Amino acid sequence: MKNSTGLLILLVLMRLVSMVEARPIHYGAINDPGLLACDQLDWNGKKQQAVDCYRSLQQQKREPAILAEVSWALGDIKEANTLFQTAVKLNPDDAAIRVRWGELFIQTYQYQDALDLFKEALERDPENAYARIGSARALIERFESDAVKSLQPVLENNNAPAGARLQASLLLARLAIEATSSDEAVSQLQQAESIATQAGLPKLEIYALYATLDLLKGKKDSEWIKKALEINPVWGDLYAIPGYFFWIGRRYREAIDLYSEAVRIQPDHWLAHMELGINLLRNNEVTRAREQMHIAYHGDPYNPKTVNTLRLLDTFVDFDVLTRPEKPAANLFPKMIFRLHKDESPVLVDYAEQLAGKGIDEYSQRYQFTPKEPVVIEIYPNHEDFVVRTIGMPGVGILGATFGYLFAMDSPTDHADNEYHWGTTLWHELAHVFTLEMTDHLIPRWFSEGISVYEEWRSGPIKGVRIPVNVLEAMVERKFLPIAELDGGFIRPSYDEQVIVSYMQAGLVCDFFDQKYGFGKIVDMLAQYKKGLDTSTVIGDVFGLSVTDFDKQFATFVEQQYGELLAHLDQWKKLQSESIKAFAAEDWDSVIEKSEQAIRIFPEYVESDSPYVLLAQAYAANKNVDKEMDTLLAFWKRGGYVPPASKKLANLLYQANRKNEALEVMYSINYVAPFDVELHTTLGDWMLEANRAEQALREYQVVLAMKPHDLADAHYRVARASHLLARDDEARRHLLAALEIAPHYRPAQKLLLETTQTKQQQ
Repeated sequence: MKNSTGLLILLVLMRLVSMVEARPIHYGAINDPGLLACDQLDWNGKKQQAVDCYRSLQQQKREPAILAEVSWALGDIKEANTLFQTAVKLNPDDAAIRVRWGELFIQTYQYQDALDLFKEALERDPENAYARIGSARALIERFESDAVKSLQPVLENNNAPAGARLQASLLLARLAIEATSSDEAVSQLQQAESIATQAGLPKLEIYALYATLDLLKGKKDSEWIKKALEINPVWGDLYAIPGYFFWIGRRYREAIDLYSEAVRIQPDHWLAHMELGINLLRNNEVTRAREQMHIAYHGDPYNPKTVNTLRLLDTFVDFDVLTRPEKPAANLFPKMIFRLHKDESPVLVDYAEQLAGKGIDEYSQRYQFTPKEPVVIEIYPNHEDFVVRTIGMPGVGILGATFGYLFAMDSPTDHADNEYHWGTTLWHELAHVFTLEMTDHLIPRWFSEGISVYEEWRSGPIKGVRIPVNVLEAMVERKFLPIAELDGGFIRPSYDEQVIVSYMQAGLVCDFFDQKYGFGKIVDMLAQYKKGLDTSTVIGDVFGLSVTDFDKQFATFVEQQYGELLAHLDQWKKLQSESIKAFAAEDWDSVIEKSEQAIRIFPEYVESDSPYVLLAQAYAANKNVDKEMDTLLAFWKRGGYVPPASKKLANLLYQANRKNEALEVMYSINYVAPFDVELHTTLGDWMLEANRAEQALREYQVVLAMKPHDLADAHYRVARASHLLARDDEARRHLLAALEIAPHYRPAQKLLLETTQTKQQQ
């Protein structure tokens, strides 16, 4: 109660004395003397004087564009937007007003609206450098590589305003820091500093970016922090700017420290409170995260990330938090903690526990690293909730995200059964836990993703290297990046499919390491990255190669592995298309001919439209059961996971008295489509027949948890397995439940009599 009261008082005080959200430094985009005087007070940390100055302007009869800036500076985003709208109506040909309105939209995450305004500004004034800067900033916020194209005309125009050229250098410095190109970042910052000195423009952001470079290198007492504090001791962006680069580099705990410093020196920095809250949530500090999000919301109730995250936190009451083991041994922490939706936890938890437990054991041994905390696994039935959990905003097509010892992922219920193997996603994200934690999060993105993809292929629930066709086409077009630039393919892709191409390239790089140099070299690289070394240095230290020589060796490896397939890729695509057309026409002989040829060219292709699936159905139509089974088995062994095909294979194997194989195939469907009553009922029956009553009981309990149509039968099956395990009290409870639903259900009556007689004999 004491902490809550203190928090409330703090919020009230902050609302009384401060602006709602800082208006970014505009670097000469505005030349109104009265407004600039207020801005100078703000930039120099004289907050209350700046507020008084802005409010005095509000009392004057000024044009709407200036009043919009004032409202923005005072934190009234809604009023600022209205005033900009009025200003544009009054001055439809004024490009500068549209530029400033676009900057407001950037601050409120409405990047497309901002881009539209910048485009309109450039239509009215093609030489408007600030419009180009705004466009670049919006594209950078959307992680699009085209940002540099918007900056180029500004950089090449010596007559562009100094403030625009300064911002161009700052944006390029930011991109260089993202790409870990510190030399390029320093060069851009030096240019920005020179422009700022000559034009008398603020240097705070320059100092913050210099400080970022120092902090990323582990230097805690950066001189640039001191310089910035001398100018403005309450400028929270001094720490929030480096905080951004730490979280984007997945160094979430350090980001927490930086955002904490930001709100310490500037308690009204609502964006920093919000980012602090999101990063605390990534670190599984839910209570602290909620506190920070509430502070951010009270300061700025319109921020969509804040609102989305608070709504997400409200849904946590609908989730079970389950520890495994439930009661760890003394002085030991649980191996795993699951946060699963209450509607799904009875179905998912055992399968997730089994797979995650196996993964933790294997990874611990393989990577010589034992987790120092429980691994927290969150599975979300709503994809947009998962994405908000990850980045605060919906609309991104990702399946999983790892923050350290915690990872979140999509549930299979939000995907079609044949397109999402949730077991593979879990395996992939679990590998990230190890590579992030054993390197103190200093591993570059490409290597962490590469290891996770490599582990999918090597040890995951569906083994085998799976390269999508679009990635093969990228190989043909030689779109693989040099290893020193591979991170860029993840962070700022330059074409639509570059992210998936980069994933596959990174996985193949790790496969190359293993095949040519041995898996131990991968572990050695992780140890080197923990020292904070860059990729060029690590490649040199571990392999004795320059990155250029490495790129040549890797290109040779790719050619050896895929050269023949790439040479026949067009032929394979033609055969694939012909087999699909023949299938639609029920021309089974043609399906068999074309599919067999396609499989010979590309046997690893096991997507849902794989020739294996078409071939198996053609054999079925021709009543060739043995070939149908052999084809489906080859498809499954290569990693095919289309549930109907797997079910058919399992039943064929069972009928052929290959019951252990049938059980293995049927069980594997749980990691694709676990919410299938028939699947669990069949598995339970087969396991019971195989004298595996404990496993049968689990399957029947899953059926019961899904509340099937025939609930009486579900209770009966649980009772039957419980009876075989000598748990007759439990069996009787379920039998009575079955008979309450269906009083004349004979099998339940008979088993109840049997268990009652057994109890009387005891």
